[in-house]
Amino acid sequence: MDSMSKIKELNEELEKNPSDFKIRRELAVELMENGYNEEALKQLFYLLKRFPEDSRLHYNAGIVLENLKKFDKAAISYQNALNISPDEPDFLYNLGYLYLQTQEFDKAIPFFKRVLQLEESDANSYFNLGYLYSKKEEHSLSITCLKAAIELNPTDFLAHFYLAYEYDKIGERDLCKQYYQKVIDMSPDYSWAYFNLGSIAFEEGEDTKAVELLKKTLELNPKDDGAYVILAKIYAKQENFDIAIDLLKNALLNNPYNGDVNYTMAHLYSKIGDNVQYKHYLKEAMNNYETLSTNIKQLQVELQSLE
Repeated sequence: MDSMSKIKELNEELEKNPSDFKIRRELAVELMENGYNEEALKQLFYLLKRFPEDSRLHYNAGIVLENLKKFDKAAISYQNALNISPDEPDFLYNLGYLYLQTQEFDKAIPFFKRVLQLEESDANSYFNLGYLYSKKEEHSLSITCLKAAIELNPTDFLAHFYLAYEYDKIGERDLCKQYYQKVIDMSPDYSWAYFNLGSIAFEEGEDTKAVELLKKTLELNPKDDGAYVILAKIYAKQENFDIAIDLLKNALLNNPYNGDVNYTMAHLYSKIGDNVQYKHYLKEAMNNYETLSTNIKQLQVELQSLE
């Protein structure tokens, strides 16, 4: 029986016997699992009035509220579930993950640690801790957790990816490149691994290798602004300004509001002596300063020099 037929059947049974809580629970779960969040929430709240001490009902309400992006209310529901069943790993994990999503990293960490006290082989909790410590720039702790995640789940390419990123942060470039390559071996379509390796190759002066990796990045993700910028810089260095400008025009077709793309374009026009376009793209970069890596004061000085 397909999901819609099952939901219809459960609704019909419930209409015949509204006090059948077993059917109402089953309907709530079926609705939740098939994305009917508002309808599922109505059933769960109805049941919670009858069974306020049922931790699983609070937990399911948390899931639905989280799906609806009502994070504050979801956190309350998960906490209600934990007040009743404080050592349930699923409840702890979901509340930790909610805080991860809302970027409340210090709140999230204790929940994943508690999950690992209860289930020491939970690879996802190790991964999430690795991610959280990375965000907090606690690189040693991040590396330790990501290694543990990989030991428990060697096929987790995202754990390998973040481990590569962490090794780059602490200056372990050889290990960094090894782990990015492992990501590509495991997930050949993951464009970010190609981009990061291409960026490293560019930084290390290996332009031919960088071009190959960045072209692969754009093949997989034609909207990767960063790849366009680095490729344009490589072609500009080779004085292939027409190719470089065309690349950035493509990037701006995808996203005209990228400050770095506009700023790079401005400097290409500066190099070929077109001050009109140089000034135009500097202004566009200024208008989109939120996505600009360059110090905005430097940009202002450049603009003033053209007045």
